[in-house]
Amino acid sequence: MFRAYRDLFRTPGAWQFSSATFLARLPIAVVMLGIVLYIAGTTGSYAQAGIIAGVFQICAAAGAIFTSRMIDKRGQRLVLPLLAVLNSLGLVIFLFSTDNLVTQIVGIALAGLAQPALGAVVRARWVYVLGDQTDKKRTAFAWESIIDELMFTIGPIFTTVLAVQIGLQFPIVIAIVFMMTGSILLSVQHKTEPPVHRSDVPKVNIFSHAGMWRMPLIGASFGWIFGSYEVTTVAFANEAGQPEMTGFILGVWAACSGLGGLWFGHRAWNYTLQRQLVACTVISTLALIPAIFARSIPALFIATMVAGAAIAPGLIATYSLTERLIPSATLTEALTWTNSGMILGYAAGAALSGVVIDSAGTTFSYILPAAGAFMAVVLALGATPRHRPALVAD
Repeated sequence: MFRAYRDLFRTPGAWQFSSATFLARLPIAVVMLGIVLYIAGTTGSYAQAGIIAGVFQICAAAGAIFTSRMIDKRGQRLVLPLLAVLNSLGLVIFLFSTDNLVTQIVGIALAGLAQPALGAVVRARWVYVLGDQTDKKRTAFAWESIIDELMFTIGPIFTTVLAVQIGLQFPIVIAIVFMMTGSILLSVQHKTEPPVHRSDVPKVNIFSHAGMWRMPLIGASFGWIFGSYEVTTVAFANEAGQPEMTGFILGVWAACSGLGGLWFGHRAWNYTLQRQLVACTVISTLALIPAIFARSIPALFIATMVAGAAIAPGLIATYSLTERLIPSATLTEALTWTNSGMILGYAAGAALSGVVIDSAGTTFSYILPAAGAFMAVVLALGATPRHRPALVAD
């Protein structure tokens, strides 16, 4: 299994741009929790912390669409350093505005709007350096999905330790350093940067391409799964009198998802990407059902192992199909639409699961992740073109 990944990183420049992007995107898993810890610790208000964290998340999801189009048109080397500076400036304004809620929101909104879609950026680099090597592209997308899981596994632990042991503001300071350093290291790697596609067409509508409208919705379905499962698991562990098990259970989810991604990504499949996505989402739906019937922490632990292992293959297939649906000139923007859909789906799933838990309990709330996976199945069933399309003007 590991041979496929070893061969992947024999691609010239691969480990350099993948590691630089990991450094730059780690702050994504640090800033959200860092905001909550900082505001709650300095003001004692979780409501204010939730408002500011929500502003950051919404602005990041919306701003990434615009900034990704800029990256496609102007190039990574030009846009990434500018976004890193603006993102860092927003976070600095936030840190120095503890006594002014309006200024804090302005700073955190700027940081969110300037948050580059680094997951899309690195996947676009893989697509460029691998060319027509379809199997290697899927392996590369699998690798980046594993990195996503790793990032959101170590990020919260890293953030909590820094905030408690050194200072509440320190996670955000480190996030600024990582963002600036990683973005600069990535932007200077010119040989693996996707070329800027200059065209007489002033604007390209990615949703003019058949099937693309479904991809942000499928991304939202996966985000819904993550948000609803995470919040429900927190409530389940609290009801069981073992809140300390929450991190362990969610860590098992991430670890098993990473293993599932490793296995799926190294294989050469004799099925179209659409069939792979349909199969993966069906399996995800079935794998999420056992959690509904869990009545103890050990039972939930086993159910989470099963569910986690089934999730990453679906994400890999989603990003792979997005790449196939869109011409390379607009790939970063297209991948960002899918990723932003996931962010908004996460927020919606987390919010609704809280309402369901309060009114009906965790058993009913565990239906929500399975429902999200089923929605992904329905969306995945639409027809898709076999070949990469050409540019289509608005």
